[in-house]
Amino acid sequence: MVNSSFPQVRSAKKRVQFLKGIGVCAYNSETGSGKVYTVGREMMAEGTASPSFLALRINWFSVKLSLGIAAFYSWVYLLFCFEGLLRDVVAYGGGVVHDPVFLCACITASVVLLVVLIATKKHVGLLNPSESTEQTALTSRIRRWRVVIVIFAVIGALSGVFGVFLSAVAPLGQTGLQVASGLTGVVAGVFIAAFTLEWGEVVLALDMRKAIVALGVAFCLQWIPFVAVELMGSVFKAFLAGALPLLSCWCLLGFSEERLVSEEVPRLSKAAQSTDKRLVGRVAVASFGFSFVAQFTWTCNVVMTSEPLDQSLFWVVFALIFVVTALSVGVVLALMNKWRAYRIELFYRVAFVFSMAGSAALGLAGTHLLFSYALAYIAYALIMPTMWMLAWSIVFMRNGKSRPVIGWVFGLQFLGLPLGFAAARGMQSLVGITDSYTMLPYATLLATVLLALAYAFVLPERTLMMLSPRLFKLSHESIDERCKDIATQHKLTAREAEILGFLARGRDVGYIEKELFISRNTVNTHRKNLYKKLGIHTQQELLSLLEETLDS
Repeated sequence: MVNSSFPQVRSAKKRVQFLKGIGVCAYNSETGSGKVYTVGREMMAEGTASPSFLALRINWFSVKLSLGIAAFYSWVYLLFCFEGLLRDVVAYGGGVVHDPVFLCACITASVVLLVVLIATKKHVGLLNPSESTEQTALTSRIRRWRVVIVIFAVIGALSGVFGVFLSAVAPLGQTGLQVASGLTGVVAGVFIAAFTLEWGEVVLALDMRKAIVALGVAFCLQWIPFVAVELMGSVFKAFLAGALPLLSCWCLLGFSEERLVSEEVPRLSKAAQSTDKRLVGRVAVASFGFSFVAQFTWTCNVVMTSEPLDQSLFWVVFALIFVVTALSVGVVLALMNKWRAYRIELFYRVAFVFSMAGSAALGLAGTHLLFSYALAYIAYALIMPTMWMLAWSIVFMRNGKSRPVIGWVFGLQFLGLPLGFAAARGMQSLVGITDSYTMLPYATLLATVLLALAYAFVLPERTLMMLSPRLFKLSHESIDERCKDIATQHKLTAREAEILGFLARGRDVGYIEKELFISRNTVNTHRKNLYKKLGIHTQQELLSLLEETLDS
């Protein structure tokens, strides 16, 4: 339902200022940049402010958020995993139906998400207004968005149910089965891309106090359906395939206000839009690398072992994955809450350790298949919230646009899955099915080297820390307000105060030079002067100073 008390605010800039007034937007009137985050509504959902650093209190808002994301990703991986909804008895892992659905769904989702980058340049969105009055526009935009979301959810549900049907009839050997499976995957891929974008817009509009907890819980809950799916028959699988997209849709519809305000931010300058392409690229390539290695590891376990995992053990494997993932997420969130800091690198480190362990355990897959398989799943479950948090940080801290970030990071993630699958299949074909186990040592070497390269060079922790918003308690005050207080206290000039704001967001001299149309020497001079007045020497000391002013 649309809030009928919304005033008729016509201009985009004034709409943002109005949204700021009700607590859902941060807007910098001097630079013309802003980022929406739904603090007001979240805090009303909590009733009273939580004494903890993270928003750990359970309420209907947080339940819908975690449940909706978990239902969506659970459905996606139930289709993608060898032990999921599309497993048949013709080939281990459901190769007859699973492989075409999986490959076509991943490629379609990746292409659609990357095409969004082109659409974004033309400012295309599901909620773009064309009506003459603001009140009519708000009502019509939300109604149109709701209709489109329901259509995508129904499409996703039907594709999942049809895929389960195909896997059930696969032993009958109908002609055209793989063609039908491929078309089902294309339809599923469209739904996956659409809901990745829409949930992304919601998550990236939230205060990170909410988002980080919801993502952690969601990527734990997604494994619960896996525990039961192999214990049930085709009817239960079909129900699950149809119910999960609709459940995710129902939860998503409850965030229409968050989705609405995510498009109310004024467009940034070309310099601001282009400066962080390299940073977004690093995160996207890292996302690709981790998904490639995860799928490569899973596929090697399936196609290069003579004795596949006993089907009766599937529920044990996923129960173990759920427990270990929940413990890992719980410990990381507890440490963040204790230290009162957003430590994204903790998720990254734990995911990397599990990824390396899973890759190294490939060498044992011939005799101990469980270890490598389960460790790869755990690593992937932990790297996903890390990528979401990095995307959030790029959008807020670096003033990025949300759709290109989502398109790059998750478009390449979905592309890494089929390529990892193809790499494992390619190694198998080199020596033949009967001797494929001899390729396990080489697969181990390839996976571990790729992970080491990603951690050391593509997305090292030094780069990760540039996006770690450890000092931003976004529900309490904005970065600009803190910088303004410091500038007043230390009597900075207007230009020094302006540069202080950029430095506080982690910007470098090159960015400031382009944004303010001044020379690099001028930027360095102002930076030296303000550092001298503040009694510091580095940008890291500046961030520490901001943190101290917050604590005081």
